[in-house]
Amino acid sequence: MNDTSTELKAEVKKNLASLQALRDEVRVKIHLAGMNLKDQWRKLEPRLDEVEKAAHDISEASRAALKEAVKRLEQLRDSIRGRSASSHGGPGNDVT
Repeated sequence: MNDTSTELKAEVKKNLASLQALRDEVRVKIHLAGMNLKDQWRKLEPRLDEVEKAAHDISEASRAALKEAVKRLEQLRDSIRGRSASSHGGPGNDVT
């Protein structure tokens, strides 16, 4: 295996682990979220399954899909955190 494919495989593996950890974190917190966030989760979760399956192909496309899925999941997680903080009197950043 050449250096490029080794690096690609390592990055895909790292992003897949991030995706799975973020998914678990969001699942734990989603029941406390408002309807808007729950709707976002219902739309995003099936896509995460597709991305995880595609990650096994170890390709540029799977790397890009994983990066995008991790980014979207981080945004959802941050939205949940923001709403949680705002409901406790802290600063919040609502999702539009």
